[in-house]
Amino acid sequence: MAKTFDVSFSGEAASILQHAKHAADQAGATLRGDENGGTFSGKGVEGRYEVSGHTVHVTITKKPIVVADSVIESRLRDFFKER
Repeated sequence: MAKTFDVSFSGEAASILQHAKHAADQAGATLRGDENGGTFSGKGVEGRYEVSGHTVHVTITKKPIVVADSVIESRLRDFFKER
């Protein structure tokens, strides 16, 4: 079952996504897309994101059964967090 959560930001979407792509790369994951939306995958986790206004809507579509949703959500929130 998919898990969805939102991450709010106040800056520019392009800046948030640049940071997210860098963080994903550093974590051995892939984030593809732009300021409107895209996909991510790595270490058995897959999902998508969509940007609407100053909110990133993140949906986890696949994850390892042994990893808690909260652990994955926390890590992904760090990817999309404002710096």
